[in-house]
Amino acid sequence: MSIIRKDLGQRPPARLKSKLSVVQPGKAVPDIRLEVRSGGEFSLYSQAPDHMEAAMDRLAETAIERNIFQTPAFLLPALGESHSLLRVALMEDGSDSDDSLTALMTFSVRGNGSHLLAHAIGDIGYHAPLISRHRPMATLDQLFEALAGSLVNLPGIAVFPHLLADGAFMRFARAVAAARGLAFRVTHARRRRALSGTLQPNAGLSASERALWQEHLQKWEALNRRGKVGYRIARNPSEAAGMLEDLSALTEVVDEDRARFRALLPTARKLALNDQLRIHALYLDGDMIAAAVQPLTNGEAWIWQVFVRPDMAQDAVDEQLIMRLTEWNGRDANIAITRTAPGAGPYLAERFWPVDEGYATLMVAIRPGMERALDALARDHRG
Repeated sequence: MSIIRKDLGQRPPARLKSKLSVVQPGKAVPDIRLEVRSGGEFSLYSQAPDHMEAAMDRLAETAIERNIFQTPAFLLPALGESHSLLRVALMEDGSDSDDSLTALMTFSVRGNGSHLLAHAIGDIGYHAPLISRHRPMATLDQLFEALAGSLVNLPGIAVFPHLLADGAFMRFARAVAAARGLAFRVTHARRRRALSGTLQPNAGLSASERALWQEHLQKWEALNRRGKVGYRIARNPSEAAGMLEDLSALTEVVDEDRARFRALLPTARKLALNDQLRIHALYLDGDMIAAAVQPLTNGEAWIWQVFVRPDMAQDAVDEQLIMRLTEWNGRDANIAITRTAPGAGPYLAERFWPVDEGYATLMVAIRPGMERALDALARDHRG
């Protein structure tokens, strides 16, 4: 506890003061700006703060827990949509340095105003906010305090879903909540596999899983008799552009897939330009039948979106694709770990991945006296 107090420092009376936002050409105006105790600033945006793109990228590289889903490639296109209910909270330390941005959290208000949900763009992605490595507990302390302030007018409960249970954000957020005397709950615990190291060819499949795997193998053999099955990977902007064209044709068939593809297109293009995208795809006689969109940064790869041609949905081509991806990523020296993003899958192929990880949802009553509401939300929330 002494370490916590050393990092947070002594807490004087809260001093959150609103600040005027000066309109400057080419800069988004925040919905609200507050001065926090440290002399830094807290701001909320419901429109894309494009002028802070470089600062966001720097924070993504130095955060206590990296999260590509909180980078400008994902955030800025989504915040630019007129119908978006997404907002982004930013903390700055008040200095003029290039590293002044210390926290970034995207969220929306859910449950008829009962809580704010910190989340990635859409329901598929990893949801941990970005917190600077420099005094992270002090930053989180002031972030919680600012979000709970009366001037901000947000719900008094913050929900952080599907976090890595032993991830840095989960550990620091729980410690700060405990130090501030805030009630919190860890709920919806689950396990999921990750790909790092040697595959487990003799994975402990249940009897039903073994039967399903044999059924998949029979379907793949039948598919090979129908035509030539090919596997391709896009690893640079030009390859990605061509594969996105193929994916566009595949998704035009189903309205839901079409909307999903159009939403991811600007993000995929930006990721490809930054060398942060791989697209894995299966083809039958030259026509795309399945594709997996995989963001990649600093050796961490995420299976984000998977598309399957509707008439091939019963042929387990998504499972075959994930198995091919597994074999490729396992040999790729640029990839240290592969995970399936929360909201995607699960796939039976993941059972061959050697690493077992825990995920859980963190709920924090950022205002005191909300324990009953927190317990009710913990019972009812579907995370």
